[in-house]
Amino acid sequence: MADTENRPGIDVGKSLDSFQKIIKQAGPAASASYGLVASILLFTFIGRYIDSNNDTSPFWVLVGIFIGILVGFYHLMKTMSSKKY
Repeated sequence: MADTENRPGIDVGKSLDSFQKIIKQAGPAASASYGLVASILLFTFIGRYIDSNNDTSPFWVLVGIFIGILVGFYHLMKTMSSKKY
């Protein structure tokens, strides 16, 4: 006959609740980091598009990267400063 009882000291329900709490707390940080990456990529591709149409090879790509970093870090700081602990 199989042993249907849990091992002593292991509470699966408690573990899942703890995991869910950790995921909820990490949500804003994950969202802000995805926003940072997305803004850098978006502005870089916009700069590449402008460069390809105007033959100004690296200039607008570099400007796009710089603007993307500024916008991304602004969003990151805004998200992290509004989080209530």
